[in-house]
Amino acid sequence: MITAVATVVRAEKGELLLSCRQQSSCGSCASQSSCGTGIVSKALPGRDLSVSVASDKKLSPGTQVEIGLTERSVLGSAMLVYLVPLFGLIAGTALGQFFATLIGAGEGIIILCALLFAAAGLFLARSIARKRENESHLKPVLLRVLGTPIEAGLAINAASEDSD
Repeated sequence: MITAVATVVRAEKGELLLSCRQQSSCGSCASQSSCGTGIVSKALPGRDLSVSVASDKKLSPGTQVEIGLTERSVLGSAMLVYLVPLFGLIAGTALGQFFATLIGAGEGIIILCALLFAAAGLFLARSIARKRENESHLKPVLLRVLGTPIEAGLAINAASEDSD
């Protein structure tokens, strides 16, 4: 299960609207200070994503919750988004090569066929994703309620007072 912490924005009948910050895996990498991707991820802020989760719990806005997705749903979605257009690109390249040798054309027809089939693969992946977006096993689930965050003025740093 892949988990994330989210904040309740609104609670409606049987559904919670959550706000979740998109995170990079660079925060836990030992090479983040010397890696170009790690430097870019520090410079650019993460995006806030809106997620709806089915729940009968009455939670107030601002409550922190933990949500989760199964690895199977994440891998299936990633395969759909990346592999379908890639297979379209490869098929278009092969078909373009066939047409180029058949009619004696240059590389332009190969590139054009590859781009057209990749675009068709993107369109196909998008239409499949739209059909599958309401399937319950692909939606995030509420794992546990973490509570409301402690305000900065109320937090006490006990380590600084007790250490001598």
